[in-house]
Amino acid sequence: MDDIVSKIESIILGMFFGFLPLLLCVAAAGFVNVVYFEEKGIAYWALGGLGVGLIIDTIFVKSWVKKAYQMNTKVLAAIYIFYSIGVFGFCMGIPILNFPVGMMAGIYTARKMYHIKAGMGECDRNIRRTSMFTALVMVLICCLLTLWALVGQMIGYRFETPVLSFTFTVPIFFGVVFTGGAALVLLQYWLTNKTARLALRFSATE
Repeated sequence: MDDIVSKIESIILGMFFGFLPLLLCVAAAGFVNVVYFEEKGIAYWALGGLGVGLIIDTIFVKSWVKKAYQMNTKVLAAIYIFYSIGVFGFCMGIPILNFPVGMMAGIYTARKMYHIKAGMGECDRNIRRTSMFTALVMVLICCLLTLWALVGQMIGYRFETPVLSFTFTVPIFFGVVFTGGAALVLLQYWLTNKTARLALRFSATE
């Protein structure tokens, strides 16, 4: 059982760290192509960026996985923010995939506590800190969503369904923003916290 969990854990960590160079290199190659070459041969640039990312993965991913639970917290936080903004953009402004990303952060924290054999007090503190961090990142996502809506001129937009219709006036818009944003932030905190505690309980049975 321990061997199976360890292999699954290594695969997930490998994917987590492995996708990062690929995405960064492809994005960087695309940016250089658009800025300096006016999108000429962009497919070749993207493939080139992908190739560089694969080389980086081949050299470093194994060592990253081995040191996954000793990594600098600030580095991990930066990676989390990168993925959070990435999935937010991928879902075109709907933060539905941000919840699973936060839950993964909770699982990571629980597994780290298990591997370093932390006491219950330390486990509780770190789980609460991770939950708070993912909730704060959700605040950032909500701010981006609000900015997106403002740029898209959502205020004044007429919303109509067979059972409900209204116009997004300024009070309605910001009412939706604050109530909806608060719900998203609280849900992210709860999901991260709950997932981490379940993962910690599961780890204790190994």
